[in-house]
Amino acid sequence: MLSSRSYLHARVCLHGLAARSSSSKASHAGRCCRGRYYHSAPSHESRHGEVRPLHAVRNDGPPLWYSTPESKTDLRSLYPDEGTAKHDESDGLIHVDYNCIIGDDGETLQEGLFRLLHSVFRDGAAIVSTTPFSYQHRSEGSTSNNNNYNNTIKDAPQLIRALETMSEDDLPVSKVAKAMSGGSLSHGSLYGKTFHVRVGERDGNNIAYTSAPLAPHMDLAYYESPPGMQLLHCVSMGRAVVGGESTLIDGMAAAHRLRELRPESFETLARCPATFVKQRDGAGMTYRRPHVGLSKEGVGSSETTTTTTTATGDREIHAVYWSPPFEGPVCLPPEKVDRYYEAYADFECLLNGGDTGGVDGDLCRYAREYTWERKLRPGDMLVFNNQRMLHGRRGFSTPEGASFEDAQRHLVGCYTNMDDTLNSYRVLLREKGAASTSILNVGNGTNIVP
Repeated sequence: MLSSRSYLHARVCLHGLAARSSSSKASHAGRCCRGRYYHSAPSHESRHGEVRPLHAVRNDGPPLWYSTPESKTDLRSLYPDEGTAKHDESDGLIHVDYNCIIGDDGETLQEGLFRLLHSVFRDGAAIVSTTPFSYQHRSEGSTSNNNNYNNTIKDAPQLIRALETMSEDDLPVSKVAKAMSGGSLSHGSLYGKTFHVRVGERDGNNIAYTSAPLAPHMDLAYYESPPGMQLLHCVSMGRAVVGGESTLIDGMAAAHRLRELRPESFETLARCPATFVKQRDGAGMTYRRPHVGLSKEGVGSSETTTTTTTATGDREIHAVYWSPPFEGPVCLPPEKVDRYYEAYADFECLLNGGDTGGVDGDLCRYAREYTWERKLRPGDMLVFNNQRMLHGRRGFSTPEGASFEDAQRHLVGCYTNMDDTLNSYRVLLREKGAASTSILNVGNGTNIVP
């Protein structure tokens, strides 16, 4: 989530290391068409397990990987009775029914959980559908599975009061998250183990609690180990809400494309540390690391590094750290400042898009093709890898005079730890006799120990 107190304009170290030039300001502001650094990319050998655009979610259809012979072999071995993945035609993600993951008595159903985990680790995101305690306007029809009126919850205000007073263990988003992670939630010190995302929450002290647009970002990048998975349950999406679509773009695949299109910019973002901060009442967190994390040495190494002294070479991309409103002073030698902001603007253009007609049109076109965008429906739970996928939101509004039910955009969220979640997935793979299945990089290496 993004703080409304932005440190975006305080990017140069206050200790006098550098002063940001006017050309850097123009570059950082997103004026990407500079006519610089558009050399052809060097040839890199294939890196085992590295996320590439082939694996990335798109704005139209499932990831392109599913059209390859490799995918068909993989799916036949994991789903012998089906042999194919069921991506939703409307959004290109795999949907798993809530009732296939959590049974009637609250027990975890292993086959449904495996489908969810495999989809998230393969594609970066999935949707849990027909999640209970979700408000759907009566005129649109309702079922007991995804609306839970059942003569108990009659309207949206009553539903919301019920959610606010529920114990953590009873919230649907918490049940799914704990099933994924072996029983625990994570990163609850700032916002709580579970949190509500809606206009006015916590007196609007976070831009997520407003109707403003959110650009692609990672949550909690100022932690040494940011959350692994994020889950967002759409409780209500009123009929009068205009905008408010959720967005995803695969940050690791985008970094791979930056390496191909602008190798100098990739090198800069992999070597120059950024400063990620969280400063407000009750919070004082700082962590410095480059925007792109690489394996320590060699292809596919399971160790990562944030060194700024070794060439990036052919090292595997392990992580992307991108959260602009949480970025503080950049502490760099003066001669590196301009190049850093030029590289920053290149990646910003690639992630956010823009004018595709200039010299940087190849960068800006990437966002148009690889940004997943969808207005969540009540009962949808978006589950995504926070260490791989950058998420955002389109701005939204509601007309004056709209009813409470029609004006509500309300999500309930939580996080899980990556290691706990990856452990659950690997255990299920082993139980299926598929422990050697290749797992795309999730920030802590790709080596598999059956």
